[in-house]
Amino acid sequence: MISKDLKFTDFIKEIEGNLGKTEWITILDIPELRTGADRLTYYSALIANSKVEDILKKYEWDLRLGDGQPGFITYYEDGKPINKYCRFSDEGIEPLVYWRTFSGGKESYVEVSEEFRLYFNLYEKNLGNGKKVLIYTDDDGDEDDVVLIDKDKVSVKLKYIKEYLAAKQMHLAIYFEAMRFSDKTLEELDLPETREVKEGNKYIYSISDANMGFFFNDSKSQGLLLGKKIIAGSTDFSPPSWETKRSEQFTEFIVGVDENGKEITCSCNTDNQATNVFLTPVFFKREVLKKYYDSPERYSVEDGNVERKGFWGLRVLNNHREHVVVWLGDLKHLPHKEQTHWRAFNITPSSRKISHADFTRNIEGNFADPEHPELYFKYRFEIFQEAWHKKFGWHLFKPLSSGDAHHLKSLHIPTTNEQKEFDDQIASITKIIIDSLNEEELEKDVTINKENPRGIDKLEAFLWAYRLSIPEMIEFLRNLQALRSTGVAHRKGKNYEKIKEFFKIGNEELPNVFEDILIKCIWTLNALESHFISKKSK
Repeated sequence: MISKDLKFTDFIKEIEGNLGKTEWITILDIPELRTGADRLTYYSALIANSKVEDILKKYEWDLRLGDGQPGFITYYEDGKPINKYCRFSDEGIEPLVYWRTFSGGKESYVEVSEEFRLYFNLYEKNLGNGKKVLIYTDDDGDEDDVVLIDKDKVSVKLKYIKEYLAAKQMHLAIYFEAMRFSDKTLEELDLPETREVKEGNKYIYSISDANMGFFFNDSKSQGLLLGKKIIAGSTDFSPPSWETKRSEQFTEFIVGVDENGKEITCSCNTDNQATNVFLTPVFFKREVLKKYYDSPERYSVEDGNVERKGFWGLRVLNNHREHVVVWLGDLKHLPHKEQTHWRAFNITPSSRKISHADFTRNIEGNFADPEHPELYFKYRFEIFQEAWHKKFGWHLFKPLSSGDAHHLKSLHIPTTNEQKEFDDQIASITKIIIDSLNEEELEKDVTINKENPRGIDKLEAFLWAYRLSIPEMIEFLRNLQALRSTGVAHRKGKNYEKIKEFFKIGNEELPNVFEDILIKCIWTLNALESHFISKKSK
């Protein structure tokens, strides 16, 4: 449809209002590469603060597509030519985005200023079909899209360009050129032929409309808008330095209660405080770890440590069944938003204690095996796998593939009584302890009196070949597999109701049920080790 609003009422409202003030701003848009009669072109340039006043005296663009490349300018002194190398074609005006064109029929493409990319250390991700995104990664490892690049359009997130402008002491000029056509003459539209220049707060533009002296797509009249708007940098910007790093915000954590029962808090920035303040134990609900367990591709929760690899790490005392403990002084090493996350799960010390294993390690300085069932299972599982492989030359439980490794990494006793978290952990422990049984090795040289035997059947036959019968283990494994099949892999029905009784689901909280399952898994490893590995050393 051919436009009839040759006065650009809608776009002028945008110029005088929100242009350059929204979360994303367009710094390049070339509609010539797309179809359609009406056109709105955007371009941009970085303008030195000292030149802003001058460029606002004219509505013409200060930089055109293809301008701004480094090169030489020639001037004369005493009649002699002097060649001077310049990074940009005009001092004090430089491109933020480049439209790269080449000879020989090579495809053109868009490129964002290297200085801008390096300033924020932006990572480029190719989205295909000529689309890209430039991504910023903060100290916590969280990502944020900064620049969106299409074949003929570039948008940048406002908060980043505002900081960049403040750092460089420059402004951003957003250039615009709009064309609209009508299939009627100005007389038919009852519009006079006009040409005027309008100025306002940080903008200037020329608007004109006229009858066309030639026909274009059956158009008889045309409107033209050409101008610029200037965007300033952040007013609250201060260059990062060692001093500003030291003055970062630190969270206060609960370290006790006073005689009135009110919480006593203390900043985790213990640099200028006594050593005993650094070693103040701060207690948290175990739910604080759920965020990290739920994203094993980002985070790792291990015995004594929580980390986001490549970004931060935190010493934790996580062997207690009911809570997690962190030394107050260690919390300051977390990014502030992570401190805020931990603060939300902070609880009063009350009569809470540090686990025996954590006390032995952290206070007495001695070695201790992990104490919490989820940590002890992982510890024993690794030792068992190595010992079994050393004796038999193959693993009883096949190592998980990279796509399944998260099942062991994120395995934990549920931190809530929610069914979903419980089901997820049942799926993981079954993957580790049943689905991974090395059926190919277990069935070698054994007789299995069962049609279509599965992993547990083969394990039972393997035990019989060694004249061993451990019915309690086999019963537990079969019920665990049934729990996964009836309660996780498929809709819960009558069969699930039957298997619930074995695991006391409904009579016990789900975290307690899963803890008991982990303890039985540990017992399974210990029983197998006792029969097949430890006896050899006696």
